Amino acid sequence: MDLESFSTKWFALYYSVLAISLIGTGGYFILKKDQIANYLINKADHKKPPTLFIRILKYLFLFTLPGLVLSFTPFSWIELLFTIWSLFVVYIAGLQLVRWEQSRTLIKANQQLPGIIKRSGAIMVAVGSAIFLLAYLVITRHPMS
Repeated sequence: MDLESFSTKWFALYYSVLAISLIGTGGYFILKKDQIANYLINKADHKKPPTLFIRILKYLFLFTLPGLVLSFTPFSWIELLFTIWSLFVVYIAGLQLVRWEQSRTLIKANQQLPGIIKRSGAIMVAVGSAIFLLAYLVITRHPMS
């Protein structure tokens, strides 16, 4: 298998899994917003950020790095921009965990947390749908053998 074929398969699989994860998690956020708000408020009582968030960011980062390299074989602006966007999302989310003292204070003080969680879930579903379109684009542009 050549590197170009591997790159196509990697992005098709990565986009599909990420899209399914975002749509599923976003739907869960929409349906269970009060439970998630209670979870966040409960975790805001701890000094350290939740390990679940750290793990999610770690795995997103680890799966994004190969995409950065593979976006150059063959060179694709779409994959490169998506990978840079993914790294930017990891960076912004990581900043929130680094500033956990301020974040947890804001979580405790926010009375509209369930509404924000529901809106975030809707955004996740929309982004997941767009990522499915990227997977379709990769598959139709480079048919896998």
